[in-house]
Amino acid sequence: MKKFFTILEIKRTILSFGKVAIIGSLLVFMAACMNSKDEVVCTVGSHELTEEKLVELIQFENGNIEDEKLRNKLIDNWAERKLIEIEISEKLPEAYANNLIKSEHEANNLHLFELENEYIRTHLDSTVSEDQIQEYYKKHRENYKASSFIVKALYIKILDTLNNEGKLQKHFLLKNDKDYSEIKKYGNLYATNFYLEKDRWIYFDDLVKEIPMSQKQKEELIKNRGEAIFEIDGYTYFINVLDYRSKTISSPMEVEKSIIRAHILKRRVHQLREKAKETILKDVKENNPVTYY
Repeated sequence: MKKFFTILEIKRTILSFGKVAIIGSLLVFMAACMNSKDEVVCTVGSHELTEEKLVELIQFENGNIEDEKLRNKLIDNWAERKLIEIEISEKLPEAYANNLIKSEHEANNLHLFELENEYIRTHLDSTVSEDQIQEYYKKHRENYKASSFIVKALYIKILDTLNNEGKLQKHFLLKNDKDYSEIKKYGNLYATNFYLEKDRWIYFDDLVKEIPMSQKQKEELIKNRGEAIFEIDGYTYFINVLDYRSKTISSPMEVEKSIIRAHILKRRVHQLREKAKETILKDVKENNPVTYY
């Protein structure tokens, strides 16, 4: 006897077959993905490098998975490491065992360091108030003092083309009163920049700010009360240091504010790091009981 299906039953049958087909496709896709991850891309002895592990190595290098050159490089590096591992395990088994223990200790220290960093990130108060900065500055004021030199000196900057056969250099030695008059006259007529107040004090760094000089060069010139000539980029610079004094100055708090804030935060981090290890070890022991036999 023939069985007839209603339209509703036919629709239900089609839907059932459709669901089975979709589920089947999903299972095939998932299996393909798992197989792709488990796919072996290189072997050295009994060691296997899978696609999943290779992807991890690429991600560690912040690389692109599609970068074939990087993939090949990392595969070669992995193979070399495994070859060396096999070689030392066979020829120097004791050293190999010791190195594994050392590696474990180093890894543990790295793990603890990362946990400490996470503890610090969670507990660090990064707000530093103006009052705290001011208090730190007052307490450590000596750290923000520096020695500077003030000098009595002559300084002239002229174009190389106006350096008249060394005549200005001879006057700069101030062998007689006429020399100073000649220097002033020359400076007013030809100099691009000059300082000729020989009886007034000026900070040496302000005087020579146009000339690239090392700290050693500056100190030698000042302490020897010497003369110097610099020829730089089409200009000639004449300097004659007549006298000097060492002067201690305090750097303004406004200038040091960002450095002070960094020092305060560094102290807080140091205090938290000292506390972190003890707290972390206590917490892990409470969360993961240890059983001794």
